[in-house]
Amino acid sequence: MIETNYNSSFPTQTVSDEEKASLEYGLRVARAIEHEWFGGSRSSNNRFSSNYARFHQLRLYARGEQSIQKYKDELSINGDLSYLNLDWKPVPVIPKFVDIVVNGISQKKLRYKSICSRS
Repeated sequence: MIETNYNSSFPTQTVSDEEKASLEYGLRVARAIEHEWFGGSRSSNNRFSSNYARFHQLRLYARGEQSIQKYKDELSINGDLSYLNLDWKPVPVIPKFVDIVVNGISQKKLRYKSICSRS
């Protein structure tokens, strides 16, 4: 019988090497990893889904495509925006820095040495 830690679904690591080499131990570790990342089910409240949603949100900000509703809510007075004469398009800042970095790299004369010798 493989024991689990009291505060984790992972099997205990204090067992012998022979027990760790067993298929059952490896299966318990794999199931614990799956449970940690996917919550044991395909619900939207798990580590994988939250990381994916956060990554998607950051990509929208990087491209300047984020929602502007929070900015409108912050600047409005009781929902009234008629006194503001603003362009509500977000300004994509990151592409400018990407262009600077890419141009800086492409202008350098780089030579690469192969570490694999071909015979």
